[in-house]
Amino acid sequence: MRAHIFAALAGFDKPASAYDIAEAVSKAEGRRVAANSVYRILDLFVAANLARRVESSNAYIANAHPDCLHDCIFLVCDTCGQTTHLDDDRVTSGVRSAAEKAGFAPERPVIEVRGKCADCDAAG
Repeated sequence: MRAHIFAALAGFDKPASAYDIAEAVSKAEGRRVAANSVYRILDLFVAANLARRVESSNAYIANAHPDCLHDCIFLVCDTCGQTTHLDDDRVTSGVRSAAEKAGFAPERPVIEVRGKCADCDAAG
């Protein structure tokens, strides 16, 4: 089941919800797959750095480089939904440092920038 869910997740060109993934796996397998099962497996993927969660849209993307441990920055297009994943350790270490200076112990910074991707910006 994990392999089917990962294959479905990797097949999306935009962040996918657990319901999107459950539907894709259900169609591929010819049997109903519950979103609850998908959520549990996605949580395992996130913990293993195989997938990343886009918090603001409660959706997931396959991690293109699971061997690297970085805090992610997501650029989320409000028009088409395309999400670009960036690694910029200068920015994320600055966020961690600011949190620590405020007496907060950061565990998993989530940075999302909402706006328009280059294609949507050029179109309108």
